[in-house]
Amino acid sequence: MFEGEAGDPGRRMIKTRGTIDATWVRCLVALTAELFSVWLTNTALYPQYIGILPGARDAASFVGVVTLVVLAVWALKKPSSINESALTAGSFVLYSAGFALIVLGIARQSAPLLLAGACVRSAGSRWVVVLMGIALCKLDKRACMLCIASAFVASYLLRLPYLGADVTLDMATLFLLPFAMYAASRSLALDMLSVIRQAVPPVETSITQPASFVPFAHGLFVAIFIFRIAYGFALTFGSIDGNPQQTFFSLIPIVILLAMALLPKVPKADVLYQAAALFVVGGFLVAVVLVGRAPGDMVFALGLLYAGSECFDALMWFVLASIGARNKVNALAVFAWGRAASSAGLLCGATVGHAVNVAPDSLAVSVGIAAVLFVFVAMNFTVLKPFGFQTTIDGVQSVEPVAVTTASMGLSEKSAAVAARYRLTPRETELLELLAHGRNGPFIQEKLVLSRNTVKTHVANIYGKLGVHSQQELIDLVEQADA
Repeated sequence: MFEGEAGDPGRRMIKTRGTIDATWVRCLVALTAELFSVWLTNTALYPQYIGILPGARDAASFVGVVTLVVLAVWALKKPSSINESALTAGSFVLYSAGFALIVLGIARQSAPLLLAGACVRSAGSRWVVVLMGIALCKLDKRACMLCIASAFVASYLLRLPYLGADVTLDMATLFLLPFAMYAASRSLALDMLSVIRQAVPPVETSITQPASFVPFAHGLFVAIFIFRIAYGFALTFGSIDGNPQQTFFSLIPIVILLAMALLPKVPKADVLYQAAALFVVGGFLVAVVLVGRAPGDMVFALGLLYAGSECFDALMWFVLASIGARNKVNALAVFAWGRAASSAGLLCGATVGHAVNVAPDSLAVSVGIAAVLFVFVAMNFTVLKPFGFQTTIDGVQSVEPVAVTTASMGLSEKSAAVAARYRLTPRETELLELLAHGRNGPFIQEKLVLSRNTVKTHVANIYGKLGVHSQQELIDLVEQADA
């Protein structure tokens, strides 16, 4: 074999390392553009809404949530119909039109134009964010964490020349960032979309392979919603002319992330969750103590809230990317739903922050902050108590095609023997035989004339009685059984 041939191990290693590096850099550029875009939106765009129509921000957030929910349900039920080119073209048309309407609305001080532009821009930008998210699924655990930490560093460095910059520069940069994000992540996202579009819809595969999917009602999305309430509150509470108070505490998540990524063994994701919760609780407590003081005195409280929120923001990107990497088929639905939960929490937090800002006296402000803190702590001690981020990631199994081998004894007889041994009901016995033959959810629904939910319930009961977590484990158990 000559040096440089495709079969040369050294050559293959170099080629693989080069591919990983290129993937990492693309993800870094795309995520940096997204993080910087969020900051620029909050500090340069939204403050211009204050004198015209402050509610345009909340309306845009609501439209963004609806758009993400539609994308999530679409990816869950009919991913084969997702056309990336058409969706991207439509998204950029909406985004550009919305941005133009915003500029026109600000120039003319027109509330209707501003409202229309804010909503259209929000709807048009969400698809590109989801594409960037699924591109992160191409990275392994350590590379992903390091990429997220580096993106936070890069986004903070980019802020420096924009502090006090001309509004024209701010707006021009803000307009171009989604295009940069798309250019960096497109090729990676297309690889993921190819897998998603060719697979059986997740809503059907989840019937026979439930351990491969994170349902929309999972504690992960509840946690995202709750923590983003804290961020929305921090953005609006104590803001000056619509501008969030800036603080150096936001650098804390960078230090934690870099430390986690560079340790010999990457710590569990829950470390970030614990840090985020401590910062958020501390921020709310300090805010209660400092109520009634000068706005500048609130910087410490808001700094803790920002630090906790951005710790969780980094955790959210990492967890969603890790889940998507383990089950590529469901990556688009998970990212869209996760971002929807994030935007919904942000909207709720901002609403509470606005309400506290207009409270008539310091006592009312203290009561409002204390109520938010109580809800936050109560949810963590009840709903989220049994939940773990690392456990959720590790519990997701990749979707693999089931394999049925030829055994000396027929599967029907073996299925009957297993059904008798584990005391399955007659209906569960019917489903067991079909599952053992590798049949999927839609086939079982049609064969037995059952609804999807009924089949899903029966399959969950069968898996529970047999002590298996996937269809392949069930098949292996049946094939090894004696009649």
